[in-house]
Amino acid sequence: MLDERQRAQWNRFREKMGVDAAQRKQRAELSRTYWPDECALTMKTADEVLDHTFLFQLPWDMEQTQEPVHFSQEIGWKYVFRNDPEFAYQMCRHRYWICLGQAYGLTGEEKYAKELADQLLDWVKRVPWTEENESLAWRTLEAGLRADYWVRAMALCADSPAVTEEVAAAFLEAMEVHAKRLFDNPKTGFSRKSNWGVMEFAGLYVLGFLLDNKEYVERSRWYLKHGLQVQVMDDGMHWEASPMYHNEVLMAYLEVLRVAGIWGDEPFSREETEIIEKMAMTTMNLMTPAKRQPMTGDSDDTDVRDLLSQAALLLGSGRLKAGGFENLDYESIWLFGPEGFENYRNLKPSEVRPGLVELPDSGQVAARDSWGEEANWLYFVNGPLGGGHGHQDKLHIGFWMNGEEVLTDSGRYTYTDVPIRYRLKAARAHNVPMIRGLEYADSKDTWTYESLPQCLPNRVCQKGEYLYVEGSHGGYGDQGILVRRRIVAVGWDILAVSDTFLGNMPKEIIQSFHFGETIQLSGTEEEVRGKGQRCGFAMRAFADGKEAAMELGTAPISRHYNQLGQTGELVVGGKAARTLTTFLVRCRQDQPVKVTGETVCNGVSGKELSPLEAEGYVIETGTRRIGFVLMHQEVGNQADYNGIRGGFGLGRTMVMDLSQETDHMTVLSW
Repeated sequence: MLDERQRAQWNRFREKMGVDAAQRKQRAELSRTYWPDECALTMKTADEVLDHTFLFQLPWDMEQTQEPVHFSQEIGWKYVFRNDPEFAYQMCRHRYWICLGQAYGLTGEEKYAKELADQLLDWVKRVPWTEENESLAWRTLEAGLRADYWVRAMALCADSPAVTEEVAAAFLEAMEVHAKRLFDNPKTGFSRKSNWGVMEFAGLYVLGFLLDNKEYVERSRWYLKHGLQVQVMDDGMHWEASPMYHNEVLMAYLEVLRVAGIWGDEPFSREETEIIEKMAMTTMNLMTPAKRQPMTGDSDDTDVRDLLSQAALLLGSGRLKAGGFENLDYESIWLFGPEGFENYRNLKPSEVRPGLVELPDSGQVAARDSWGEEANWLYFVNGPLGGGHGHQDKLHIGFWMNGEEVLTDSGRYTYTDVPIRYRLKAARAHNVPMIRGLEYADSKDTWTYESLPQCLPNRVCQKGEYLYVEGSHGGYGDQGILVRRRIVAVGWDILAVSDTFLGNMPKEIIQSFHFGETIQLSGTEEEVRGKGQRCGFAMRAFADGKEAAMELGTAPISRHYNQLGQTGELVVGGKAARTLTTFLVRCRQDQPVKVTGETVCNGVSGKELSPLEAEGYVIETGTRRIGFVLMHQEVGNQADYNGIRGGFGLGRTMVMDLSQETDHMTVLSW
């Protein structure tokens, strides 16, 4: 039964956070009207949980599962499925309990609230806080997430007859244990720099108000403020270099803002709130034409519009609403109700122009020609590794044509210590240049690497329809080699990817390209053709100016945790060569594509430069004729005014439109 203090806590909770029958009905009606598919997923999940069957496929389940697990007798709260403890972690986060609360609202059936009460009592009895239970059920990360999820689930069921005083007392007592576990967190150094810390102390912040404990609130505020100042790069990206965990951290901060609004608290300064908004804008700027986060690092192919919608509502940002849904997202309807729905509807989206975004601290570049689902999109990353969720993806490139994914990241699949984990983390799984057979940073274990090679700052330039990105890294420094990648995009029709290995001569160099699953590849001796549902393209490759070897194959791809498929792969190779240059050219209606190598000449002396000094190319497709010059040495020493076909310039990377009357090249890098 509730004692006097607990009764006061319970009454405050129901008054401030509880959702009564009328409010549930309003939220259910809005959800059914605007989000029928999400309602169906909620009901499916809730009915499975009633049956003690667990399949983790909610959009933001951090480690989704693809096979249901059924418990015919008591629930295996610490069950490890297929040698992966992540299943137990998901079990003990209890995100699915929120679905029980939402199902209660959608149907009014008491069985869902009763199941929440029964499972809560069972878990409290069988999985208490002990050192023995810590590894699978009581890590501080799970404690922080669970605290928030319990409160959100209970808020939807608090007035149910199934939530007796016994259940309410057990809930509050368990929350006290969680709060003490988080307050006494023994790994404060780790928490200060990790995504864990933000999610842990977001949970403690919620509990501080639930339990009316100022100490809990103050400590959580300190860590959350510290996290904003320490963990978020100046460009708005979380330092751990994984879009998924960046977004998990952002979600935690948004939940803090939501709870702060309920209780009338102001946990952050204006400057700190602006950091949260910058994080949300980074999520928006990086999203693909399919409105999903990039799969770089340990990231799944997850829609981010719900996150942007909630951020727009909480921050009152029309810019963020431009990246979110037209109507308030499903989860936020349950959190904010009709008032939040109307406030979001009345929030006018601001115009956010498409174009180029550079995130210099995290080494990311994203360019798009529109915010529509048929946009063209280019993504480049060459930044610091970050934490354990980082992959060896320096110089990786992603590319979409007409809203269809052409070049993709390979994903993560698992965290267990098995070969596929290492394969998907390795450079070879990304669209990067390599010395064949030699990773530039081998994995030490599932979370760490043998070395931490640095990258150099990227260079980005846009002139009219020409976009230029350049990056380098020292991963092969012990071989006496620096790797430099140059990317030139011409009006979304031509993409040139040129990699140079500076220093010692490698035996064989390669470029790896991984394609979206809708892309069908075919090859001849001279070129590879790709055809998708919305686009077609041809690829030609050169090693030091000569035709390069092009090998088609397949490679693994994982769009969600525990999900593995196969997709097309192209490996371009060159032996005893320093430079690989590959062109990807859009083909409209199977039109021919012609790529011609050109000798680069000096416009003063007339001297012809060797392919080791410079490469020239002309790409012809349809009415387009574009010339490229890629210098492999410094400009100067009477080799300082170079070009092809009568067009000259003083740069190291130059391009020109040969269909125009001009005698000079456009310099993209001097």
